[in-house]
Amino acid sequence: MLQAIVVARWLSLAWMVGIVVFDHEDLRHPAVAWAAVATALAVAATSTWLLRAVPERLLSIGFVLAEVGLAVGLSIVDGYVFEPGHVFNTTQSIATQWPLIAAATAGVAYGPWVAALLAATVGPAELIGAVLNDYASFGTREVVSIVATSLFFGACGAVFGWMAHLLKRAERHIAERNARDEVGRVMHDTVLQTLALVERRTAGRDPELAAAAREADRDLRAYLFGSTGRDPVDLPTRVRAAVEHARRRYGDQSEIAVSVSVIADDCRVPDQNQELIARAIGEAVANALEHARPSRIVVFAETDDEGQIFASVRDNGTGFDTSIVRVGHGIDQSIMARIESIGGMVTLTSSAENGTEVCMWSTTGARGSSA
Repeated sequence: MLQAIVVARWLSLAWMVGIVVFDHEDLRHPAVAWAAVATALAVAATSTWLLRAVPERLLSIGFVLAEVGLAVGLSIVDGYVFEPGHVFNTTQSIATQWPLIAAATAGVAYGPWVAALLAATVGPAELIGAVLNDYASFGTREVVSIVATSLFFGACGAVFGWMAHLLKRAERHIAERNARDEVGRVMHDTVLQTLALVERRTAGRDPELAAAAREADRDLRAYLFGSTGRDPVDLPTRVRAAVEHARRRYGDQSEIAVSVSVIADDCRVPDQNQELIARAIGEAVANALEHARPSRIVVFAETDDEGQIFASVRDNGTGFDTSIVRVGHGIDQSIMARIESIGGMVTLTSSAENGTEVCMWSTTGARGSSA
């Protein structure tokens, strides 16, 4: 996002230069106009250097205030450098898009509320610019224009800040999930397989050691592939708890890697329905562990733009004939019946070459948006 803002600065600067060059006949203070261009150039060049050298400085309070100050200053200077009659008409402002850029910078750095407050100062700045442009007959139309300007840029700052918040949260989630998956792969090839081997070889002659190995295996798997929480209060925790429950039912297959990834930023499915979907996911994992002989199972769930749930359970096991073996695998009652009872749908694909995938939607209408 910082890269996009840097590009926007240069584009706005180029547009500003075009305004000063092509509207030079309307300028009464061209030297001030070019000084404003030079200041904008300095900010754009500094931001480019900071992006390459120390990008975190672009979000420092000093740079954010400088960016907002430039936007406010350009809005004020606009009325001063042009001939009277320039304000409150359709001619281009020398500030170009810099108020929006400042709102985006403040939003990324300090969130929606601070960005909204800082961006709202553009309206009063344009009022000062109108006074400097010798505009004296302020009426209802002019007052509404100033207020609307503040509201518009304030709203833009809030939107930019909220979008930046969502992007940061998604980035943290992806980074955490990738790190956990990487650790999980390493642990699966070393520690988890060792614990499983210890449990099997000591089950008869040292039950206490076998139980300790089994407990350590379960705790480690709960952290790597399941949930660290205890209370199933949201969709990610419910799904991971259901998957871990399925794992405990088939502890003798602890060498099978099960990864779980759940993205549910705005889930609007009722808690009871979330629980049914989580249980269906757990049953799909249990079926794979019991029948498919896989080496890996991947569980994925996410919410779409309407807050509905899509989930997938994929394994690389032996597969089966989906038209025949359904009741024996617990699919009809434990998976399909649960999902269909809440108005959702289930699709099932399986082959000996590609294993099995069970896809679930919380509503039949959610399929198109998730596909």
